[in-house]
Amino acid sequence: PGLYAMVGAAAALGGVTRMTVSLVVIMFELTGGLQYIIPIMAAVMTSKWVGDAFGKEGIYDAHIHLNGYPFLDAKEEFKHTTIAADIMRPRRGDPPLVVIEQDNMTVEEL
Repeated sequence: PGLYAMVGAAAALGGVTRMTVSLVVIMFELTGGLQYIIPIMAAVMTSKWVGDAFGKEGIYDAHIHLNGYPFLDAKEEFKHTTIAADIMRPRRGDPPLVVIEQDNMTVEEL
């Protein structure tokens, strides 16, 4: 009964969060039993495949989108065409920002 509970808990958590390898390692560290790794791996992978069939994002990604938090997804390619000086602004009363360029500045100029 204990093995079924651990495999079921790992499968439920794997299907909801879409974590695979890290979840198997966590469950192995919880049980300490090497004989439980194969059933846990099979259950976690099956639950991830079933979860991916319903939708690609896990519960953490859905929660981030639901709350409207800014999130840079690693699954997409982003091109960065601006530099930090174009976006950053100094506080009131502070001098303007200085851009240090790699190619044509020396230590004396700093």
